[in-house]
Amino acid sequence: MEWESLSKNNKILLMTLIPLMLIVLFTSVYLLPNLDTINKLKKEKASLQEEIDKANLIVNKYEELKLLNAELQKKMDFLKTLLPKETEVTDVLKKVSEIGLQKGLVITSWKPRDKQIHSSNEVYEIPVEVGMRGKYHTFGIFFADITNIQRILNIKKMEIRRGDKDPTMLNATLIAVTYSLIPDEEKQKIQQKKK
Repeated sequence: MEWESLSKNNKILLMTLIPLMLIVLFTSVYLLPNLDTINKLKKEKASLQEEIDKANLIVNKYEELKLLNAELQKKMDFLKTLLPKETEVTDVLKKVSEIGLQKGLVITSWKPRDKQIHSSNEVYEIPVEVGMRGKYHTFGIFFADITNIQRILNIKKMEIRRGDKDPTMLNATLIAVTYSLIPDEEKQKIQQKKK
């Protein structure tokens, strides 16, 4: 079949049909499979961008949390200085008696009690029962001075009675309590017992 022998309509048809077939062939072989890949890649890109945004938020929060952690660590270190080590507990409790003696109180009894686990399960409560005798104002000065001890110390219980022979003298019995951190090994044992 010769080109010149074809009618004008057939020539136009052939001229449009061949490029059209090439376009269909290109589209079906190359473009359509790649469109699926392109769409998948766009979705992956969107999900990766979302993960990057989340990671950036975490990085920004990390710096804030790092500063907050440093502040809390300083506070924790300060609070630990207020808790005597177990070896210092006796000295802290004896200081209560020493202050009483310095102020003019007479120590009539000193009875250490067994340490107990505080409800927080973080510290031991270490009590001592102290009996004292002295004048009203002397007790006031004594209680004011024990607030200056640089350790955590509580007066948990206190009984004050009038003196038998001298009504101006008071007899007091108080339970002074200080605290000591529970070592990690002992904390683990306590937690195991509770389980």
